[in-house]
Amino acid sequence: MAEQLEAGHEALEHTTGVLYELGEKLVKFMPTLLISVIVFLIGVLIARLLVGLLRHAMKRAKVNAAAISFGQSFARILLLVILLMICLSLLGVPAASVVTLLGAAGVTIGLALQGSLSNMAGGFILMLAKPFQAGDYIIADGQEGYVEAVTILYTKLTTRDNRSVYLPNSMVSSGAVVNLSQKGKLRLNVKVTVPYSAGLDTVRYALLTAVNKLDFIQQPEPSVVVDALGDNGVELMLYAWVGKNDYFTAAPVLRETAKTALDAAGIAIPFPQIDVHTNPVTPTERTKQHENHRRGH
Repeated sequence: MAEQLEAGHEALEHTTGVLYELGEKLVKFMPTLLISVIVFLIGVLIARLLVGLLRHAMKRAKVNAAAISFGQSFARILLLVILLMICLSLLGVPAASVVTLLGAAGVTIGLALQGSLSNMAGGFILMLAKPFQAGDYIIADGQEGYVEAVTILYTKLTTRDNRSVYLPNSMVSSGAVVNLSQKGKLRLNVKVTVPYSAGLDTVRYALLTAVNKLDFIQQPEPSVVVDALGDNGVELMLYAWVGKNDYFTAAPVLRETAKTALDAAGIAIPFPQIDVHTNPVTPTERTKQHENHRRGH
């Protein structure tokens, strides 16, 4: 019994000593921890300030908004990584260990986030190639809209009906991108079908006279060509050049103008028709059909 009491007393003393040592270490470590927390908070504020200065400098340099948003995202992540390394060093972690830790973490994160890394690489490709800038209307990966921003991972589009579309940078940089805003004007192609009986010169004169009166038409002058000889009529293509800002509103106006011009010229737009030919049945043949029907039953 005495031996058990003595053993319990020794265990209690050992535990008390360990807790006391931990308390002393914690008390000694608190100033360092407090300094690291203060440095981290101040660093976050400085990082925000530097990102803001970078944005201001890029705006003064007239860098397009897409590149500005990408640069902000990249600078923010880079500054946070540097701040993390500084705080770990203040906590007493050796610089070599910090580099090793970040390297191991980078490999692990890289394997887990391969898609994100490819998106980041795609963002750099977009910034270097510059196939579009903020405000351009593009078609990419089956989606279309106005470019609002290019971040470090995705490209944000705003559609004409005010929906937001987020495309991964890797998909945008590796696929075909159609930019409708890069040139000053675009050509509209409006299909018109007229009957075979209509004279092409009359049709062409009616269409071009009406279209040339529209304010948004630009050079070269509109033209009308035969596109195909269809089943229901002659298929014509009306070509007209318009400014990039009028591209979406001009197409319905051109169709309506073409319809009005053809109506005024007395030219009807043909529609699909089916001719059904039947052979008349004589009374004698009808009687034979009835008799064959009764015999069959």
